[in-house]
Amino acid sequence: KGDLVHKFWICFGMSLKESRQMAERAKRTAREGIVPSDIFAEGTQFCRGRKVNPIEPAELATTFRRICERDFSDVRDEHHSPETRRKSQGSESYMFAVRTNDTLDHLEHETVLHSINLVSVAYYLEQFVCSLSRVLQWEPHLQPFKESSLGERQGVAILFAQHLLGALDFARDPMNHEFLGVPMGLAPSSFMVEFFGRIPAKNVLWFQAVEPNEGGVETVLIR
Repeated sequence: KGDLVHKFWICFGMSLKESRQMAERAKRTAREGIVPSDIFAEGTQFCRGRKVNPIEPAELATTFRRICERDFSDVRDEHHSPETRRKSQGSESYMFAVRTNDTLDHLEHETVLHSINLVSVAYYLEQFVCSLSRVLQWEPHLQPFKESSLGERQGVAILFAQHLLGALDFARDPMNHEFLGVPMGLAPSSFMVEFFGRIPAKNVLWFQAVEPNEGGVETVLIR
């Protein structure tokens, strides 16, 4: 356990070491059931001056490397028999077939990823966290951040990761674990269903990803 807190802070721009430290602190808070007197102390030091490195498309999709960067350095032959590989190894036609098949395989495996509008997804996730902070009445506790150079958004991130995700990761009873008098599993889950249920799929998808089955029937991969 601990993946939710750990990965959230990595996505937020923290280093692997810092994000692990934040996960450990969230674990201690959830297990001991004691809210620190300064609930923001855990994250403030790591949020200051963070530097976010952009994620390149090639890091997300192998097909981008294959098609756009012409990078076939790690292609694998999954379609030829050992005998064919031995006889054809190194020939131009064989390498062309291997590169084409590998690219097509990754296109199929990454269909869902390609169908998602990541910019729209990021927008809705940001709106969800901000809206959730208002529903859970966190605003009075964010006043110190409004008056600092860090900004209110940093305070929301700390509360969301350390106490909500921390409860889901580490609490013995995540659904009923309370922070500031609110159950961290029950309250957000009902709001989450309502919030995301109002978002049309077309708002976050470039196209509808489907998977063909036997008999020509297609299964929708994202709803």
